Amino acid sequence: MKSFALPSLVVSMLAFVLVSPCSAQRTELADAPMPEVADLAPNSSAEASAAIMQVPPAAQPPRLHLMDWTLLGMACTLRALDYTTTEKGLEHPQYLHEGMLPSALVRNKPAFAAFEAGTVALNVGAYRLLVRHNMRSLARISQYMYVGVMTGQVARNYQLVGEVPAH
Repeated sequence: MKSFALPSLVVSMLAFVLVSPCSAQRTELADAPMPEVADLAPNSSAEASAAIMQVPPAAQPPRLHLMDWTLLGMACTLRALDYTTTEKGLEHPQYLHEGMLPSALVRNKPAFAAFEAGTVALNVGAYRLLVRHNMRSLARISQYMYVGVMTGQVARNYQLVGEVPAH
């Protein structure tokens, strides 16, 4: 039931990627020339109404594609499988024990279920945040890594649960 320290790596990478474009954009705005006051004030009411009507419509936020939903569904399924294999493994604690999480959390079924659900919610939220900031490729790469690590973890759990001797 051990897992890699991938979430801390992904969170730090996410923070860096989200902060760096903001600082570059702030620098570009600071270096931009200021418009003249005469350019901002329209000369007549007809020009003012024309200027108001030329405002572009609000841009729609990017939507999730089929591949995005597939990756998120795989991650949710793997989390559910991780929960079931951990619960199955706790029936025979002499053969299998949780290595990453505190035993008090894992032995409390509602708290462990809430932890797994919170992990899924955080994963989906981070993915959607990256897509909203036009970083779909980074979101998919991080999701590929997450699914790969969780697949290995669930496979290991099933292997250890299957090795428990029958009584």
